[in-house]
Amino acid sequence: MPADTQTNSARAKVAKLFQSPWFLALLVTMVNAVKPVLIDDTAYLTYARHISEKPLDPYGFRMFWWTVPSPAMSVLVPPVLPYWLAINIAIFGEHPWLLKLWLYPLLFALAWSVRDLLRRFARGTETRMLPLLMLSPAVLPTVNLMLDVPALALGLSAVAVFMRAADRGSWRLALTAGLLAALAMQTKYTALLIPPAVLWYGLTHRRIWLAVFAVGIAASGFVAWELFLVEKYYLSHFLHHALVRETIPEPGESLLEAFLREKSDLGPPLAGHLGCLGIGVGLVMAAVVGVRQRTLVAAATVWLCGFVTIVLFPPERIGNIAPTFWQSAGWIYLFGLVLCANILVRRFGKGLRIRWNADTAFLVGWVLIEVAGYFVLTPFGAARRVIALTIVGGLLTACVVSRVERIRPHRRPPGWVFGFGIAAGFAVTALDTFDAYPEKVCAERAASFIPERPSGSKVWSVGHWGFQYYCERAGMTLTIPARTIMKPGDILVLPIYPNHEELFRPHAGEVILPPSSVVEPIAEVVWDDAISGQTIPSFYCGASPIVGRTHPRLRVMVYRVTSEWGVPRN
Repeated sequence: MPADTQTNSARAKVAKLFQSPWFLALLVTMVNAVKPVLIDDTAYLTYARHISEKPLDPYGFRMFWWTVPSPAMSVLVPPVLPYWLAINIAIFGEHPWLLKLWLYPLLFALAWSVRDLLRRFARGTETRMLPLLMLSPAVLPTVNLMLDVPALALGLSAVAVFMRAADRGSWRLALTAGLLAALAMQTKYTALLIPPAVLWYGLTHRRIWLAVFAVGIAASGFVAWELFLVEKYYLSHFLHHALVRETIPEPGESLLEAFLREKSDLGPPLAGHLGCLGIGVGLVMAAVVGVRQRTLVAAATVWLCGFVTIVLFPPERIGNIAPTFWQSAGWIYLFGLVLCANILVRRFGKGLRIRWNADTAFLVGWVLIEVAGYFVLTPFGAARRVIALTIVGGLLTACVVSRVERIRPHRRPPGWVFGFGIAAGFAVTALDTFDAYPEKVCAERAASFIPERPSGSKVWSVGHWGFQYYCERAGMTLTIPARTIMKPGDILVLPIYPNHEELFRPHAGEVILPPSSVVEPIAEVVWDDAISGQTIPSFYCGASPIVGRTHPRLRVMVYRVTSEWGVPRN
């Protein structure tokens, strides 16, 4: 066989591999397994650990969260993912990397469902769009041990299975779709948007009674679990959190006005995170609506330069450009989404005749459901709040690509666009993984500096998120404001912030710095490096996915307590 033929054959095999749901799910799983425990992973591991020991008592304990012990029912953690993780813990013990490998079936379900939806709405694009979506910043860096991607996997699987049920008129498949939707909703409550999507599909495709049946099964499964909790704890986890009023009116402001004001504040985070998570899909949108190749290259170059600038240069050198950059990219993404919907609805451009049908009606409606759901269900901005919108927007874009490139082949998105979107996913994931390590490493190094201490003394720690997890694994005891009394000979491991008023990682809550008269420093652990960009905590609870920093990533002090000291409230 000639060398050129062998090379082409090898390339074809690699390309086919990257189009396979099982391989893409495996790749995402392996990349995720490298990342330490971070942010809310700690909470889900706490629930899974408890459930592995007491599977019929999921909320019957108190957990340490935001630096105070709280009833487990008071932390927003639906049961499906903790139960799934608990199975692995019960069999193999608690190993975060192994628990992440345990997520493979859910990631495969995500890849399978996305491919199935692409084949239905945009046949011919799945070989390009599936790897773009699975390896984009919307999925690759967002899995962790969190609820969002598993909930999306179950939810999209429910929609895909229901569509098959509608094709065949199968009540059995509709039953399966309903059960999957119930699991999705009990994985994360944002999956409450799945039943409206199923109903909308039933309405647009004249299968409304089948859709009502599937949604009825989903609602029954959801309610059955809540009734179990009411029977056991006299409280529904969902209603407990749904009825908590977080909107606080200002003087002279009605509750409705306060609600609308708070929801309007979610616009910038929506755009900011879409500007990162949707870059690959956004470039595909630009190509399919007719943006010239030269302009497309310029747009990608600007995004790349902005990303590199924020990551490499501290704010004192470039100013606070991150919010403006990310939001500008995000608003362009949303504008492109409107243009793509316009192509399907209004026959965009002379001679471009795309038939309006049930599929296009469903996709446009599904995007609107996701946008409305973002504002209704989102309490604060975060990248994970727009994962579903990015994927559904990708399905709409793929539908336009599939139809437009048959009529106008010159609008076929160039191959480098898909490669650029995938590279962006790996770049964001690499930064997020790197930024997760300081909490693990600093906690472990601080533990290594702890000297021998008197019998009966304790090692106390303060912190949240991943730092809390690794401190507990090192045998430290978490402090409780206004309750913890430290005695001479005890050790205190405390994160130090440049400005204690701001939310710096890993957040010490109400704990304040002890006076120098009661402690003496033993060691200082500092993680600092030449890279400015950070994702923690902004990617997970902020308006911008990546921002620059003006301080070390993490600074931890190890103190010896010299006089009895009670930890006060701040």
